[in-house]
Amino acid sequence: MRDGGARIAGAARPCLTMESIVKIVVAGPFGSGKTTFVTAAVDGKALGSEHAVSDSTRALKEGTTTAMDHGSLDVAGTRVTLFGTPGQERFSFMWPVLAQGMHAYVLVLDAGRLQARAQMRSIVRAFAGFAPGVPFVVAANRWDETALPAAELAAFIEVPEDAVVACDPRERDSCLALLEHVVRLAGVRA
Repeated sequence: MRDGGARIAGAARPCLTMESIVKIVVAGPFGSGKTTFVTAAVDGKALGSEHAVSDSTRALKEGTTTAMDHGSLDVAGTRVTLFGTPGQERFSFMWPVLAQGMHAYVLVLDAGRLQARAQMRSIVRAFAGFAPGVPFVVAANRWDETALPAAELAAFIEVPEDAVVACDPRERDSCLALLEHVVRLAGVRA
């Protein structure tokens, strides 16, 4: 039963409405760390759709996301729900579907792989096309900043330099720090 529409009777926390939940999409090239990011951010409590890889990309990893990864968490007092996209180009039709209603997005990049950096350019362009004006960051994974300075990486993938942030998707604290930044960019207050 609802109590004034704001609380469920006996509940310890207010009911969440769609307006009080920040939706963040996590996208990027195949094998960049999107599933790892979502899983680490929600402390292992993510829902996923990993399936065995059946083509030549098997050399990079054994499984791939075929629909989405999903998880929710609280970030600095704000309820955040994450939707991880598949990274393979053949699943790119899912990107605008998952992006509907998002407040911001994170583009995870394995900055150590030239092919991933090249693929990121087309992903950046795609998101700019169906989500113009939506704030984003590039979470640069496996990034040697001395070998590839932020200005060079940003120019190569065609994003502003301040959009590039180092992030280790295996480390929950790194993911949470990045998500705090993204929530601030989205201008959402708890």
